[in-house]
Amino acid sequence: MQAAKEAPQTQKKDGPMVLVYIGEDDPSRGDSHGLKGIGQRMAQKLNGKFHYLEDDDLKRMYLENAHDVTAPGAQDAPAPVPEPGKKSVDMDKLLKRYLKENGKPEIVLSRFGQYNDAIKSAKPLLIVRDINETLSSRLLGEKSLVSHHLTPELLKAEGEKFRAQHPDFQGPLIGVLMVDINGYSSFAEKMVSKCAAYPQATIFLCGSRRTPNYDYDNLKEELEKAAKKKGLEGRLRIDGYNFLRGLKNKDAFNPYVGLLDAADHIVLTGNSQSMLSEPLAAGKPVILHGSFNQYKKLKRKGLVMDFGKCAADKRFETGRIKPVNITEDITDKLIKDFKNAQSTRRGGPVGWALRATQGVKNFFLGF
Repeated sequence: MQAAKEAPQTQKKDGPMVLVYIGEDDPSRGDSHGLKGIGQRMAQKLNGKFHYLEDDDLKRMYLENAHDVTAPGAQDAPAPVPEPGKKSVDMDKLLKRYLKENGKPEIVLSRFGQYNDAIKSAKPLLIVRDINETLSSRLLGEKSLVSHHLTPELLKAEGEKFRAQHPDFQGPLIGVLMVDINGYSSFAEKMVSKCAAYPQATIFLCGSRRTPNYDYDNLKEELEKAAKKKGLEGRLRIDGYNFLRGLKNKDAFNPYVGLLDAADHIVLTGNSQSMLSEPLAAGKPVILHGSFNQYKKLKRKGLVMDFGKCAADKRFETGRIKPVNITEDITDKLIKDFKNAQSTRRGGPVGWALRATQGVKNFFLGF
């Protein structure tokens, strides 16, 4: 859910080039974060070179220099610009140019089938196009948790930024991660009732790309009403971040990752496997509200609990847990697939024939 824009990242290593290309997809999307996190770990474990690209990166690199003859490669391979009457540029050509200048990746993680030509021409050994849920299910038999981009270092850094932004928060911090929500009033009343068990407390709402403005606004209003009704003015602070409105300000601080680090308790409204997996990676069990998934296995392990079963007049029941991170497990599985593909390539003519067959199979994973 982190909205901050990141430039293409390259590490000088001797191992394989790993390309994560999310194309026109939303970089704050859980699937985008999942591929990025896997790609980073694969590059690190294989001592490889990591490249991360969005369509906007390609446009900034090439379209802005399309008429600059001094730009590298501009005379020999001018970047394509939209033709009259066309709404967009040919991103496949931009991607091909990037690969020509930066090398051919041996590992590609990308969800977009429309870029087959650019990726096929690079002939990578491993192509991954699965969405998060499919990767977890196919490689691990996991139905609840998914990959992400979070690391202890990132959580710590963003947590420090969050605390610097909100130095006056007092009492336990309850982070409410929002997908969508029904029953604003009853949820708000119970949240406020639990907060009343503390001398002071802070509720921080954090909307996502899937949170309608009216859900965010209605819940915040109901929480404020319930707090006033309970006589908690001065004791309970209600704050938050509306993700969709935050998009209008490119310089706005997205508190999501920092909140995961700083919060004492996490409540998730609605259904999102990414927004369930990420708090667990931060060592925070998750209280669920309005989830259609029962998560029986996670409940048995003490990783999640139902908000409906929490006592209304007692403090929040969750504490800290050992971080749960399946990104590492998925990375290891894909590294094994890559090494098998390397062995096949070294197998001579028979190996090349096998690789050609496997390449077709791997190319359409996730479709």
